[in-house]
Amino acid sequence: MTRQNGNRRTVTWSTEAVQAREQAREAERRRLARELHDELGHALFGLKMHIAWLQHRVLTLPSAESADIRERLPAMLDLVERSVRTVNEIVTDLRPPALDQLGLIAALEWQAESFARRSGLRCRFLGTGDVDELDAGRATAVFRMFQEMLTNVERHARASRVNVVVRRLNDRLSLRVRDNGRGVHPGKVAAPDSFGLLGMRERALLLGGDLTIRSAPRRGTTVVATIPLANRRFKSRAVKDGNGR
Repeated sequence: MTRQNGNRRTVTWSTEAVQAREQAREAERRRLARELHDELGHALFGLKMHIAWLQHRVLTLPSAESADIRERLPAMLDLVERSVRTVNEIVTDLRPPALDQLGLIAALEWQAESFARRSGLRCRFLGTGDVDELDAGRATAVFRMFQEMLTNVERHARASRVNVVVRRLNDRLSLRVRDNGRGVHPGKVAAPDSFGLLGMRERALLLGGDLTIRSAPRRGTTVVATIPLANRRFKSRAVKDGNGR
């Protein structure tokens, strides 16, 4: 349920229901990632091995009889290799191994590096502090929020540079993403469906935290999420715009 009060928007919902929904989504992502890796990934690897065997075998055939096969096999192998890379990228996006193996800050840094390679933008990452108190569910939610922040930069900001700072502030985690893009008018920032920000707002509220967005035309945008390290039950929170309203 949503109530509008001037420039302040308060969202009230069943925390348990939303948490259950997010947990179900992550469980489904893990299942899909596992099946893609175990089934399709292994099948493509097997196909790649068969094509490699054919390439070796065709060398024993007379050139006149195998010319067409020789020409087609490299393209077939290249297609399979590209398919393997695509499957690996999808699996990683569904459930990044770094999040489970290395922890949240390392996973965020990996995501920033991946974003820089994909988008061509310069991305500076600084992560400090121990955030091991975050349980797996909350760490995953922060990671998804970070993905949404970077996606918004890539789609809307027209930026050339992004700075990311992750740090611990007492019992809270602070995640800040700042770009040097075109920025937006503060009034548009406050709109509930503006520039794909709704998902980030919902995640911050779900975690009992705050999301602040500061922006101005031609002056870039800064998004700051401040999240409690420990789970806190709450009934409602307010989302503030860049002017602290």
